[in-house]
Amino acid sequence: MQLCQIQESDKCDYIVATTRRYGAWGVVGGGGRAGDPGGVYTQQETRLEDPTTEYYVTLIRTLLANTTQSLQDTLTRLSDSAAKEATLKDLWDSLRDVKESVGSLERSIEGIRSSVDNGVDRTRVEIRMFRDRVSEELADLRNLLEDKTKDESHQMAEMLATDCQDLYDLGFNATGVYHLPKHGRDVLCEMEGGDGGWLVVQRRVRVADQVNFDRDWDAYKKGFGDVETEFWIGNDFLHVLTNQKSYQLHIDIHDYEKGPYWTAYNTDSLITYLIVLISIHHSVGTGLDYALIAFSGNTTDAFTYHHGRSFSTSDRDNDLYADGNCAEQFTGGWWYDRCYDAHLNGVFPAVPDRQNASYLTWWAQDEGKRVPLVLDKVTMRIKPSPV
Repeated sequence: MQLCQIQESDKCDYIVATTRRYGAWGVVGGGGRAGDPGGVYTQQETRLEDPTTEYYVTLIRTLLANTTQSLQDTLTRLSDSAAKEATLKDLWDSLRDVKESVGSLERSIEGIRSSVDNGVDRTRVEIRMFRDRVSEELADLRNLLEDKTKDESHQMAEMLATDCQDLYDLGFNATGVYHLPKHGRDVLCEMEGGDGGWLVVQRRVRVADQVNFDRDWDAYKKGFGDVETEFWIGNDFLHVLTNQKSYQLHIDIHDYEKGPYWTAYNTDSLITYLIVLISIHHSVGTGLDYALIAFSGNTTDAFTYHHGRSFSTSDRDNDLYADGNCAEQFTGGWWYDRCYDAHLNGVFPAVPDRQNASYLTWWAQDEGKRVPLVLDKVTMRIKPSPV
């Protein structure tokens, strides 16, 4: 074994050397060396070797300790690197998982967005459909309300209708029997033929079951007959009716041979005077009077003869015939003078006879001669006068 002390000259001086001859260094036997009985050399060598050995042992120990520490540090670093590598691997794995989770979330979000978009689109469609349905229902409700209002207004107007003209103005345009709630009675309205709104106050026609017009004062006052066939509307109702406004009178007559005739009167004056006389004569019990002012038609003005006359019946004689009662003699209530030129409430003759004017008749001019028309149909109707 050789021990070297490293010097600056990089030379190694032998300080202690062992020889093969001596085997091993150290104290032999009593501490001497063979051939050195006193052990002087050995002692000297030992003294020389002790500090050096201690130094090198310390050095070796230090180197060993340093090496061990270095190895431990290396192992620690390696261990730390392995831990870090494991941690890094875990981090990469976690990152991969996060990426996968993010991808899954993105796909979920995209699915949710798509679902939301689809839901929004569906909701928009549903809202639009709901809005359209609500709009349609509102329109239907508005139309229903308008119709209801119109119906109610129409019904109210119908309830307040005073005559056939009011009904005609409300849109009723079919000829027939209508009810006037205000007056509480049915009336026959002629709504066709150009200018509707005519209220029929008297009607005569040949039927199998003929209505008897030979009635007393009360019967003519209240009215009688059947609006579907023959009737007299009643003097009281005629008074109430014509007291509302001015009316015009239209009379249609039909001769069994000569055909139809007609006559019309401007009743602005007629009905006004008629109303006054009805009121007066009803109060004093003398009858019903009227006046005729304006006339038009294709027959003679037979009513002129009856101008200013009061209504008479068989039991209420208001005529000017001093020798008798015209209503009793010729049957039927009428505005008699010294009897009549027109008698539209008379009886139908069993056999038409133009030489006998004792029945339902209207005197007319025919070829310059005054002859009675033999009537088989009569209609008297009124409507408000034109403004």
